Amino acid sequence: MTYELNINKLKIVDKILKPYPLIIYSNLLDISQINLLQKSLSDNTTEFDKTVMGNRKTILKGSPNFINFINKTQSAEHVFKFFEDKNVYNFFYENLKDLNKNNKEYFYLNCKKFGYLKYYDNRKKDIFFKIKNKLLKMSSQIMNNHKVYCDLDFSMAGSGYEREPHHDNENRILNFLYYINNFNSSDGGNFQIFQYKEKPNFYFRQPPQDNVFELKKIPPKQGHLVTFLSTPNSIHGVDRIVSTDKKRYFFYGSYTSVKKVDWKYKKKNES
Repeated sequence: MTYELNINKLKIVDKILKPYPLIIYSNLLDISQINLLQKSLSDNTTEFDKTVMGNRKTILKGSPNFINFINKTQSAEHVFKFFEDKNVYNFFYENLKDLNKNNKEYFYLNCKKFGYLKYYDNRKKDIFFKIKNKLLKMSSQIMNNHKVYCDLDFSMAGSGYEREPHHDNENRILNFLYYINNFNSSDGGNFQIFQYKEKPNFYFRQPPQDNVFELKKIPPKQGHLVTFLSTPNSIHGVDRIVSTDKKRYFFYGSYTSVKKVDWKYKKKNES
């Protein structure tokens, strides 16, 4: 029997309000699908596109390796199709937006309308795609809307992998991270939430480290899906994996606009 991924089956594990909205879900995949993903990622025949950030091997959406991976791994194909659904984007975005409004001050998206690009591959290099992409950006600017697509990678990280405090690409609206296996917090690989000590004049993608501090850690727990808005203050990182005999398996993705996202800052006492 095929296990169907369904947003109605998701269960909320935790909500984090500050400094930016983050919701953790469970029950996306059953244990057999999770194990199949891990087995396939750890298979010696699986080919990765590149190694980044110290020791993270990744398979990028749209690449020949990605197509081969989802073709040979049924649960990966289910994940891919699930996150390509615009209703899934709307579900995660609306939940995070509603949570965000509970903050006394927050960033909100200055956009009234979204257009969804299903199975859009932003890594194409041919001239026809470049022309089409340029026209999409122009249309999005003129109409003041966002053409949104899903980006996704499957990854395996080992000793030395880490991410410095940062916020993601400025075209991203929300991000999601799914842990395929358990990982001891003491082994590293924890998702770090950072907060600014003082409100900056400008929100750099990589903020000065003397103006942020680690507020909370989220240890990798099998089956947990972490979602968060990609606001200018969504500073996060990954502490260094120190274990030499374990791998952290996960997939990471985002819902991304073809143009830069225009986030607006608001305080509750402002109209």
